[in-house]
Amino acid sequence: MTATFALSFNDLSEKPMRAGSDDVEIQARPRSLRIDRQPRWLRLAGYLAALLSGLVMGLTWVIFRMQLNVDALGPADVNWLNMIGVAAIIWPVYLIRHRDNLFPPDMPYHWLALFACFAATLFYLRNIGVDLCGATTSAIVSRVETGFVFVLSYLVLRQAVSGLGWFGTALLLAGALRTIGIGSEGLIFPLGGVIALVAAAAFIAVNALIIKTQFNRVPNEMVILASATIQMTIFSIAVPVFVGLDGVSHVLTHPHLIGLFALATLGIASNLFLYYYAMKRAPMWAVRVLALVALPAAVAGDYLLLGEPVRMHAMQGMLLVLAGALLVIQSGRRRAKDAHLH
Repeated sequence: MTATFALSFNDLSEKPMRAGSDDVEIQARPRSLRIDRQPRWLRLAGYLAALLSGLVMGLTWVIFRMQLNVDALGPADVNWLNMIGVAAIIWPVYLIRHRDNLFPPDMPYHWLALFACFAATLFYLRNIGVDLCGATTSAIVSRVETGFVFVLSYLVLRQAVSGLGWFGTALLLAGALRTIGIGSEGLIFPLGGVIALVAAAAFIAVNALIIKTQFNRVPNEMVILASATIQMTIFSIAVPVFVGLDGVSHVLTHPHLIGLFALATLGIASNLFLYYYAMKRAPMWAVRVLALVALPAAVAGDYLLLGEPVRMHAMQGMLLVLAGALLVIQSGRRRAKDAHLH
């Protein structure tokens, strides 16, 4: 599998990069779609889907927080039950939509399995980092993901980011960090937690690259199905063995918690559909950068759902994120227009 991984990524660099292009996709599979050949409206729809995905993700984080506030539940319990819910949603959808050809032989099943294992791994690493560093420090360190994504976009996908795209990205990063209170409190950076968070960020970037290079011909439902099913299987072994079933028993005896998990799984499934749609229609760097709108969305969700106050630094951050998102989308519109004219 390692050899296949290296070969597939190296094959992407055979074609020279076109100067000034931030959305040219060179895929490992010959049949893969290239973004610069898509209709202009479809490419812009990818940017909007990325923006909406970030908003849904931020609101879903509020639900995760409500789940983790339950004393009987830990991160592993929450992820296991959420993945069971996502699998319960996606399996019927997949079986109905693809009943004539459920599992085509030409699908990259080894990549789907690797992708799902990486997703489960980064979940554990992220939780270790948050536990050791705290929420604010974790949010800062996790932004190295943006650097990983930009490097992979340039070196592997041969995407260059325009000046407007860089400026929008800078505003989004500044706004996201300001939203969570950077500059308002002291921070600590435990080495073990930082290593875990950086490793999780690297896995996120690699998974994004796998989506771009291997999954353009894979139905979105199959990607979600594989990820949810494999993660559910992993946690179905890990939770009973290492954690126990007290958390699950607690949820089953409290109907309001069952409803909370149902709401969370709907949010997760919606976010995944939007995210995979966007990744196939917009540059990888833009999709991951626009995901930063999740932070101010989570702050807004805390205010609306939990009644928490919105501080001045959060308002400032929201304005910066909004301005940055508009510039990143405008950068995509310019590239789409230039590609259309040429």
